[in-house]
Amino acid sequence: MKKLILATSVTLACFSPSVFSSDRDLTFKTPCGGGKSEAVISFVGDILIHEALYETVVRETQHFSQLWKKSESLFKKADFSVGNLEGPAAMGIDGGGKDHGDIGFVYDDFVYSGTHFSFNYHPRIFTDLKNSGFDLLTSANNHALDRTWVGIDKTISASSASGLPVVGVRKSTEKDGDFFKIMSINGIRTAFIGCTEMTNGNNDSKTQILHCYQNATKILSLIKSLHDRPDVDAVIVFTHWGTEYSQSPESSQRDYGRKYIEYGATAVIGSHPHVLQPWEKITTKDGREGLILYSLGNFVAGQAGIARRTGPVAYLGLSKGSRKNEKASIFGVGFTPTLRTGAVISPVGKESTEVMAYVTKMYGTKAFIAPSSDLKTVMCSK
Repeated sequence: MKKLILATSVTLACFSPSVFSSDRDLTFKTPCGGGKSEAVISFVGDILIHEALYETVVRETQHFSQLWKKSESLFKKADFSVGNLEGPAAMGIDGGGKDHGDIGFVYDDFVYSGTHFSFNYHPRIFTDLKNSGFDLLTSANNHALDRTWVGIDKTISASSASGLPVVGVRKSTEKDGDFFKIMSINGIRTAFIGCTEMTNGNNDSKTQILHCYQNATKILSLIKSLHDRPDVDAVIVFTHWGTEYSQSPESSQRDYGRKYIEYGATAVIGSHPHVLQPWEKITTKDGREGLILYSLGNFVAGQAGIARRTGPVAYLGLSKGSRKNEKASIFGVGFTPTLRTGAVISPVGKESTEVMAYVTKMYGTKAFIAPSSDLKTVMCSK
């Protein structure tokens, strides 16, 4: 990944033809308001603190939340919010895994870095995200080993201390540790799994990361076992996969996404390409409806061009009835676009015609939720 700047170009990327013939306006058969329990979960794509963004935070408030402060209301209106933290948050650890202790909240491009293919953030990022409304992060991505296995251990320790859990990684001492977490959201017990396609060539010597393709059999078995558990109502898989800057998912993404749904996943939420890729409804052989969101693009990143500065907050509505062993199902979806301008990520609406043209090409128009609108007003409309 090249050194990047806080570009504010609004040149619209050239869009690839749709890989699907179906309409982007998704509807689901489960009625809204008909379940005993309902929950809305929000998702964002990559949280990637590039150098210029990091230096701005150090120079100004020393809280990463200054970057996304204007978008906090989008997470807080959901019942549960999740993002992909791209890179470790390992206090004092350099690229070789050496511990330099607490050197303060600085950007030195050695311990704490946001460029040169190597990332590491001060662990304050966990409390900043938690205070902004995030409830869970996935750390399984191509930058997970940027501070070696030590960085993963330190990242997990910092996340635990903050009360903001991570999935997709485990400590080096936990050889049989789980790559998932089960969270109760308005009474809907949801299992979250994280995996990554690659680790930038860094060797996962202590088997701390779940790999989407390399561990394919393991993931499918895990999805099925979680789906079959009576104490799990829904399974959501976070996938870090695909080709950077491609707005069309690869055949492997489509194939594995469908497999994950068939084996029991309710939704598959993708990241890594740094641009948007479409969403798709999947109906399984047994009649369940699932969602694949191939890439949510960037939420926080210092990359140039509107396609890389735009990252919607996506919403997934789950409903669970009162019948014994009944699983949760999807009652609706929605999205609100965000756009980074300089070092600020803000919600945008229909007034931004370029952003709307980009996002609605991937997700249709019916599921658009204006920044100040109520979620269920849109998500419950059929």
